[in-house]
Amino acid sequence: MQITRRTMLKTAGGAVALNLLPFPFKALEASITPAPAHWAKGPGEARFRIDGLDKVLGRKVYARDYHATDMPGWPQAERPVMIIRAVHADRPFNGLDLSGLPPELQPETIVTGQQILQDGIILPYGINYDYVVVAGNVPDYLGQPVAFLIFKDRKSYRRAKKRLQFNNAIQQYGAQTSPSPPVEYTPLTDYVRKASPTGGKDLFSYTLNGGDKDYTKEARTVENAINAEIANKTASGEWVQFQADFSMQAMDPMFMEPEAGIAWYDRNKASLSLVLGTQSPDGDISSALDIFSSDNSHNPIKTVNLTSCYPGGGFGGRDKSIFTLYLAIAAVYANGPVRIAQDRFEQFQAGLKRHACDISQSLVFDKKGQMQALNARMDFDGGGRKNLSPYVAQLAGLCVGGGYEIPQSVIKAEAHHSVNVTGGSQRGFGGPQAFFATETLMDEAAESLAIDAIELRRMNMLKRGMNTVVGGPILEELRLGEILDKAAHHPVWRDRDKERQKHTGDGQLYGVGFALSNQAYGTSGDGMLGYVSLGPDGSLQVTSNAVDMGNGSATTLAVVTATYLGRNADVITMGDAASFNQLQLQSGYDGANPGWDNPRWVKKVSGSSSACLTAFHQVHAIEQASLVLLETAILPAANALWKKDVDRRSIRWRNGALTSPGNRPLDLSEIARWIYDNDGYAGAMIHAYFQAEWVQAEYQIGNRPYRFAIDALGLFKAGSFSPILVNRQNGVYPSDESARYSRTTFAPCGNLIALTVDPSSGQVRILNSISILNAGRIITKDLVEGQSEGGIAMAIGYTLLEDMPPGLSGPAAGNWNLNRYHVPLASDVPIHDLNLETLLPLPGDRTAKGIAEAVMCSVAPAIANALADATGKRFRDLPITNAKILEALA
Repeated sequence: MQITRRTMLKTAGGAVALNLLPFPFKALEASITPAPAHWAKGPGEARFRIDGLDKVLGRKVYARDYHATDMPGWPQAERPVMIIRAVHADRPFNGLDLSGLPPELQPETIVTGQQILQDGIILPYGINYDYVVVAGNVPDYLGQPVAFLIFKDRKSYRRAKKRLQFNNAIQQYGAQTSPSPPVEYTPLTDYVRKASPTGGKDLFSYTLNGGDKDYTKEARTVENAINAEIANKTASGEWVQFQADFSMQAMDPMFMEPEAGIAWYDRNKASLSLVLGTQSPDGDISSALDIFSSDNSHNPIKTVNLTSCYPGGGFGGRDKSIFTLYLAIAAVYANGPVRIAQDRFEQFQAGLKRHACDISQSLVFDKKGQMQALNARMDFDGGGRKNLSPYVAQLAGLCVGGGYEIPQSVIKAEAHHSVNVTGGSQRGFGGPQAFFATETLMDEAAESLAIDAIELRRMNMLKRGMNTVVGGPILEELRLGEILDKAAHHPVWRDRDKERQKHTGDGQLYGVGFALSNQAYGTSGDGMLGYVSLGPDGSLQVTSNAVDMGNGSATTLAVVTATYLGRNADVITMGDAASFNQLQLQSGYDGANPGWDNPRWVKKVSGSSSACLTAFHQVHAIEQASLVLLETAILPAANALWKKDVDRRSIRWRNGALTSPGNRPLDLSEIARWIYDNDGYAGAMIHAYFQAEWVQAEYQIGNRPYRFAIDALGLFKAGSFSPILVNRQNGVYPSDESARYSRTTFAPCGNLIALTVDPSSGQVRILNSISILNAGRIITKDLVEGQSEGGIAMAIGYTLLEDMPPGLSGPAAGNWNLNRYHVPLASDVPIHDLNLETLLPLPGDRTAKGIAEAVMCSVAPAIANALADATGKRFRDLPITNAKILEALA
């Protein structure tokens, strides 16, 4: 394929570690973005997004843009696919009646559940439902496919779809029966903590005791003791307990592009080619291979080729999406390439949602306002498929502790199966539900205790050296006190009573609310991959397996090469999971694979892309690859050209040239020419792993050891496409205990919201939004602001507008669109009063934080607290609609 702005390039395939894929080879096509002219403002800076021009000019970058005719080597005739989805989950599905379609509109192929089972297409680990409902069975959930209809061409598909969509009569069902009973998705979250009254090591916590075989039994003993102490001291009046129930509705991610993709199964080569927008290209390849790996499969697949497009938004809404597998299944039954392009109705019916959640929570304080205990029960509606639901509940269990030091905590969080649309990892990953409950209850406590709401938070805020509700240590400066200071002195908070008088004269109710979040990012067990290479002309190319979901990852990773190499990348390749097979990484444990003692072993190769993983995690990988290239390639070449050995600490990049006192400046192009003429190193491919800290190790290169914060390294000689693998030595690895910390990286944020309420209509108008964010080192200011503004808008939407009922009254019926699901418009957002204040990094701290979710998480409770300030009424159930406000005011 040609490298142009309208096409994609197939990158080199390589050997696959057997723990990743059951076949020895795979190939991957990845989205490549050449830097447009005038893109770079300077080293480490960008004038605009590297992908911005392609997107605004309508060039082909999204999966929805592509058809089989765009793919060289593919058959040109494309078969559109329509998925018919179950509209009942309480009665057996008996089949389809397509007699209403004339012969010329009948599908060319109908894929049924029975056929899939007969053909040996297997279910991946962790999936316990049919891909397509087998006739005679009760569907596991609403929206579960009951058939794939494959049409011969676009014309017949469009005409047939007009007759079939919204026509539920074509689905035949038996007599009503009981739906599948709700079952819990494991693992369940059970955090119990009792701090030492004298400080220091906890008496009991998941971090300390979670590795014990009797943890659950021990936790119940400690829980009973905590509850008994709360009962005794509240009865005596020594402590005060505040308890309430909260709920949050399910919500749709509403990303710009509904899921779409094309696929072609080449039977002669047993090869499956996919083109789609995805959060996890490596995971999609693995899953597609897994389902066809059965010995009795009628459709063997030996190679998967994935073209990873920009997904057009994601933020968790595409994480472990089943869409990829549906595309793969349709492809093996079609007579040529297939295309599935969901419209907005279909996306509402089947796309991953943020979980609905019910929370019962209590906070216990002494009379001076010092927090003593937390008790929380969180129940997440996981919908029909497990997806990442139990892990969303798990993070919510940490987030429900907020930004506070709480000596005693009992937290249970679980997600369960239901017949509703599947819950995913949509932006926030449990944080929105948890912070809403905790931060609104904090305000209720402040009012009852007659303590200023911000001051109460200050009295109880977490600091470095304290422990979370899980028992994990706070290893960084959260700077919550600075956030609270800025909020307390902001005119919107300081002058709220004076401003209230102005609006009272206009007949409006005025209120100001504050909320604090301490949102964690990453998983505290993250594997990162990065590759930086130097061209013979001095150009730089960055390659990542990560996906840019609209959060600007491509731009960020393209500018951070300047940290060590003095210039931005000229080409950025995203979504390339295949090139890194050349590192020959292994993970998992077996007799022949003894963990860290094996130099090719890493604890986790990689995971799905996440909007919050860029600034801290993926940037680290690219910066470390750049540092390796500087020390092993650039500096040796410079020393040869200078004819002396120069210490790295004395070199500087100025105007694209490497400088050192007493030596002439060297342009990167001159250094590159020397490297290519003298068989030097021109590329560094690395793997890094973070679990409370980055793994560090030594690498013997030439006659000297180098130490980097990575755990795997491959060096490429100039002009070579195969790396020289360098084994790590003398590594520093994470402790077993740190695996139970839950998270150790946080992006704290405080939000002030000022609003008015029209008492005659219940209409809420957001007047001001002030976000005070600890983002650490800011790499690209405009991207941070964009993430912040998008988070505010999204949070306003699910707080006040976006209502998604469960069951057939909601989008599972297949007839929901934006006429029913009300996302915020410009008029709902204070677009001229969206204010972001970021804390300046501490001296010497270069840590950049993942902030994709941070600003959003405290907006909903800030709005609820502002509404309480305006109306005197507490709102504990989202969304807070006009009707609910009017009812409260009646």
